Amino acid sequence: MKKCLKLLGVIAFVMIIGLSMTGCDFINDNGNGGSGGGRSGSKHVANELARIQREAESHGTYIIEVSADENIAPHTLEYMGAINVTVILRGIGGNRTLRLATNGTMFTVSSNVTFVLDNNITLQGHSQNTREMVRVNNNGIFKMNDGTTITDNNGGGVYVLHGSFEMTGGIISGNTRNVWDVSIGTGGGGIFFHGGSFDMKGGSIFGNTTTGLGGGVALAGCNFNMSGGNISSNNASDGGGVYAQGGTFNMTGGTITNNIAINKGGGVYLRDIDFNKGGGTITGYNSDQSNGNVVRDAVGNVIARRGHAVSIGNSVNEIKAYKDNTVGSSDNLFSTWLYHFSGEWDYL
Repeated sequence: MKKCLKLLGVIAFVMIIGLSMTGCDFINDNGNGGSGGGRSGSKHVANELARIQREAESHGTYIIEVSADENIAPHTLEYMGAINVTVILRGIGGNRTLRLATNGTMFTVSSNVTFVLDNNITLQGHSQNTREMVRVNNNGIFKMNDGTTITDNNGGGVYVLHGSFEMTGGIISGNTRNVWDVSIGTGGGGIFFHGGSFDMKGGSIFGNTTTGLGGGVALAGCNFNMSGGNISSNNASDGGGVYAQGGTFNMTGGTITNNIAINKGGGVYLRDIDFNKGGGTITGYNSDQSNGNVVRDAVGNVIARRGHAVSIGNSVNEIKAYKDNTVGSSDNLFSTWLYHFSGEWDYL
C-alpha cells in the first residue's frame, strides 16, 4: 500500500512538472526548453515587452512573434543588471504592422542590448511625430533582416548615437527628418548617425527626405561600410543619398542612384573623411539622365560641376573634388580627410 502511494505521488509530481513545462515559453538559442531565452506570440507586443523587462537574464535571447497588426506606445529596451540581451521581433502568418500610437521613439535600444527586426514586420510612424522610429544609444546594436520595413515617419527612420547598425535586408522608406542635431545640424531622413558604425550589406533606403544633409543617410564621425543594398530616390540640400562628415566610408558593393541634392553631391557629399570606393556603383547624371544622381536647384535646373555622383568639400564647403559621371563597379575613387586624392575624379 505504501509503495502504491509513493508511486502515485511520483506520477502526480511528474504530471505537475509536465504541465508547468508546457505552459513555460522560455527557450534557448536552439528553440529547445531551457532558461535564458523565450519565445512569445499571440499576445499584445506591449505585454510581452513588459514580461521581458521583468524576466530578462544576461545572454538571453527573447523572440516576440506578432500575429496581428497593433498600435504601440514608445518603449525602451533596457535591462538593468543584465548584459548581452537580444530581443527579436518578427511577424507570423504574414506581414504585421506596428503603428506608433503616440509621439516619440517607438524603440530605444540601450547599452548591452541587441534589437533585431527579423522578418514580416513593419514599423510605421506618422506625420505629426518629431522623433525617430528606432534610436540606438551607446553600445546598443540594431539589426534589420529581409522582410522588414521602417516607414512613414516625420522624425526620421533610425537614429544612432555611438551604437551599431547592421542592415542585411529590409526597407527604410518614406521618412522625413528636419530635426536639428549638434553634430552636423539638420539631416538624415532615413538614417542619422552621430558616432558608431553602420554596416550595409543589403536592403533598400529610398524615398526619404530632409531639408538639410543626407536624404537617405547622414553620418557624423561614423564608420560606414557599404557592401550591398541600394540607396535611391532620396532628397536633401547636400548629399541626396549620403552625407558623411568625419570617420570613414568604405564602399565595396551596392548601388547609390537616382538621388537629388539642391546644392552639392547628388549621390554622395563628403567632408573631412577618409573615403575609399573599390566596388559598387554611384550613378551620375552626365552618364545617365534617367536614373543618375543629380544636383538640381530649387526650381529643377540641373547644376553642373557640383558632383552629380560624388562631391567632396572642405570645412567651409568649398568643393575640392567631384565626379559628375557614373562611377562603375570597376572604377576606384579614394580621398583622405587631408584631401589626398586618387582614382577617376572629374575635377581635383
